Formats: sequence, C-alpha cells, structure tokens
Amino acid sequence: MTTYHELLGTTEDFTRSDIKKRYKLLSHRLHPDKSGSVILMQLISHAYNEVLCGNGNRHCELTHINHEKILLTKKYAEKVKQELALQKRKNVELEQQVLELRKKLEHQSCENKRLTETLEKKQRKKIVSTVLPYENKTWEKRYRIIKYGLVISSVVLNVGLAVAAITLTKSNVVDRVIFKRENRLIEPSLVPQKVAVEELISPKPELTTYRPLDLTQIVGEWRLFQPIDRSPYIAIRNQTGSYIVQRCDLQFYYYANMTQQRTALPANLRFMYQQQNFLVYNIAYGIGSERDHWVNSLSIKINREYFSNTFYLDSNKILQQHCASG
Repeated sequence: MTTYHELLGTTEDFTRSDIKKRYKLLSHRLHPDKSGSVILMQLISHAYNEVLCGNGNRHCELTHINHEKILLTKKYAEKVKQELALQKRKNVELEQQVLELRKKLEHQSCENKRLTETLEKKQRKKIVSTVLPYENKTWEKRYRIIKYGLVISSVVLNVGLAVAAITLTKSNVVDRVIFKRENRLIEPSLVPQKVAVEELISPKPELTTYRPLDLTQIVGEWRLFQPIDRSPYIAIRNQTGSYIVQRCDLQFYYYANMTQQRTALPANLRFMYQQQNFLVYNIAYGIGSERDHWVNSLSIKINREYFSNTFYLDSNKILQQHCASG
C-alpha cells in the first residue's frame, strides 16, 4: 500500500514550510483549471492534511479512489521531483557560468585599462616629439634673423659714421678759410652776452608704490586685516598660496601666486600690477566679482583655483562697519 508521504512526495524530515511548498507545486500542476483532475486534486489535499497531522506514514485509506489513480499520482509526483532536482542542477550550472563571466569581465576591464594607459603614454610621447622639432626650428630661424640683422645694422652704422666724419672735416676746412678772409677785412663785432635766467624746474612726480599684502598661514578662511598705515580689507588664502582680497571699494582682487605654473587667464581677470611674488588682477565681472556669489556658494573656482566662502559673510559685515566708521 502507498503511504501519504509517498503520495505527496515528502518524508519525515520535511518541515511544515517544505510540505506547504510541495503541496502548492502539486496543486498548481494537478488543478482542474490547469488540465488536471478533480480526483487527483482531492487525493493530494487529503494527503496534505494527513501529513500535517503527523499521519504521513499511514497507508492511504480512500475507498472511493481507484488504486491505479493513486499509482498514477505517485508517478507524477516522482516526475515532478525529478524535474525539480534537474532544475536545481541547472541553477547551479548557471551560477557557475555567471561567476566565470564575471571573472572574464574583470580581466577584460583590467586589460582595457592597461591598454588605455599605454595609448595615452604613446600619444604624449608623440606630441612631445612633434612639438620639440618645431620649437627648435623656430628658435634657429629667430637666431639667424637676429644674427644677420646685427651684422647689417653694424655695417650701415659704420658707413654712416664714415660719411658724417668726411662731411664734418670738409665743413671745418671751409669754415676756417672763410674765417681767415673775413678777419682780414672786417673788424670783430661785439657779441651781446646772454643773461642767465633762473628757470623753475617742476619737481618729478613720485613713483607710486603698492603696499605689500599681509601674508597668512591660515588656509580656506576669510579673515579681516587691519594694517596701520592703510584701510582694512578681508582676504582668503588657498592651498596654492594665492589670495582673494576685498577692500572698502567692495571690489574683488585676485592675487595669483607667481610660483604656480598657469595657462591662459579667463577674460574677466584684468591685470593691474605686480606686487611681492603675486600678479594682481581685478575680477571685473563673472563668477567671484559680486558679494552674492560668495554668499550663495560653498566654493568658487577662479583661474582653475578653488576658494572657500568660510566666514565670508561675517568678515564682510565687519569690513563694512570699519569702512563706514572711516
């Protein structure tokens, strides 16, 4: 005789959740709405209830169901069990294939990264090799032009000096002959002497010198500076040693550190003068030229350098108070 465990395809080691999963799988396949049988569905439901009650090892006692149908149900359950095991094996194989594909993908990404680095190095070498000969040729041309220009200018200068000397000697000889002849005939006339008059010489204008900037070691914070002999101002220093300065005229000035190598400057920076080791620019317009830009931004990029707005609002208020008080 067939037990309820054999009919349902379970054992005593199955938990209640495993038994429920088994019942759902069989009912899904044997349901009458899915081309199943009413009798087989009743048999599966009865076996499920008996297994849950702990009567799985008991023999099936359904009198209204033919024994052949029970055997058919058992065979179908075994077939479902085999399909489930086959599906598990396929899942394991698919997982192994996924792992292998991931390893291949990682290897391919590393190889791509290495190839891109080598390509960039070759391109840099190519650019340097193409630029240097061009620069050498230009310097050779400039040297030749300067050399030949100096030679030609020296020749022209010597010829001019020689012509001038000849003309001067001729004029001196003629003047001497005429002077001797005039002295014989005409008495020398009295020449009025010039009276020396004192001329008032206007004093030269003094050269304007720009007063130095107070340097600080604090980076990334706006601070107030109060020099003794000039008006106060606020400034901030970044990591590269450059400064942004705001004075009482409420204009922003960019003090670029000359020790840093830079390319072409933006259009909104207007050069003013050189001071200490800085090149001073006025931020005429654009980002960083107005107070709202610094208040509403965490940091501002000027000439590829970043400057923070930490303590800017407080420092600006203090600066306005000092400037208003005079």
